[in-house]
Amino acid sequence: MKSSIKELLLLLAVCLMKPHFAMGEIYEFGEPDSLNHLTLYSSVDIKILSPLIKHFIILNPDMSIQYEQMSTVGLYERVIAEKDHLKAGLVISSAMDLQLKLVNDGFAQRYQSVTTDELPAMATWRNQVFAFSLEPIVMVANRGLFPNSEFPTNRQELLQTIRKYSNDIKGRIGTYDVRKGGVGYLLASQDSRQANTTWGRLLEAFGSHKVRTYCCTNEIIDDIESGRIVLGYNLLGANAYQRVLNNPWLIMLIPSDYTLMLMRVALIPKNSKEAANGGLFLDYLLSEQGQKMMQTENLLYPIKEPTGKNVQSLNSSHPRRVIELDQQLLLGRDFAKQKRFIEEWEYALELNPELQ
Repeated sequence: MKSSIKELLLLLAVCLMKPHFAMGEIYEFGEPDSLNHLTLYSSVDIKILSPLIKHFIILNPDMSIQYEQMSTVGLYERVIAEKDHLKAGLVISSAMDLQLKLVNDGFAQRYQSVTTDELPAMATWRNQVFAFSLEPIVMVANRGLFPNSEFPTNRQELLQTIRKYSNDIKGRIGTYDVRKGGVGYLLASQDSRQANTTWGRLLEAFGSHKVRTYCCTNEIIDDIESGRIVLGYNLLGANAYQRVLNNPWLIMLIPSDYTLMLMRVALIPKNSKEAANGGLFLDYLLSEQGQKMMQTENLLYPIKEPTGKNVQSLNSSHPRRVIELDQQLLLGRDFAKQKRFIEEWEYALELNPELQ
């Protein structure tokens, strides 16, 4: 009995010593006994990337891929925790600032190829982080439940709608929880830079109308579909577009005052044993075949000269505010600045700081 208790306490101690990063959902592609293998860590919904992975394996039949999907913060913490025995050959995330921080802190290696050399200057940094898509940040609404179908086309109209239909919309708006989602913090901090006055008023309106907060775009859209909420703010355009295509009751709204443009970016971790295969998959994402498939299959908004149905929103006259891969993103992740921003966000939204 004493031995069992001792073993239990030892097991508990070992568990407490382990890194507290989130393990991802795992998906396998290709033949298990393939000569080559690649592990992908990614925050991108598997439904978006799986057609690309399958096509890549058709082109590289001797390759198998293990895809681990996790949150942007979980992915960031995972790379740091595994720095001495890294498993992944490529790390993909929509949290541009966290990816840039990994590069800046020495967790990524340099990579250069014909396809990376063809990228526009804004889509790469230090030859260590690379963008393969560029998409709008949007709103999504429920056509059947939104008050009087008066869909807002910009942030000022959203404020007016909240005031006009206060009782109907209270508790029925959703957005990212900046405390939990890496990309949520990035988008909120960019909003605060682009339109400080409007952002402050919008936060106050969200707070007084009991905004609901979420980890990710798909969970917000799930609740819009079910009718639990009627509008989602600051959602990833690629995810939103896919859902709108498959549900006529959903409408995607591109803010006309300014449209934030987000890049999904990839890096090859330092000391990865699968770095060569990671570079191969990155080159595929940036290739003409990969970029075209993103467009024709309505998967993502390609980074290279997009045209066609699924990228009409990029061809609009709305002012675009591209979130750039530069040092400014690192300033936003300064610990003191981030803590202050989150505290102000919690106060404005009337949220309990303990419920993180």
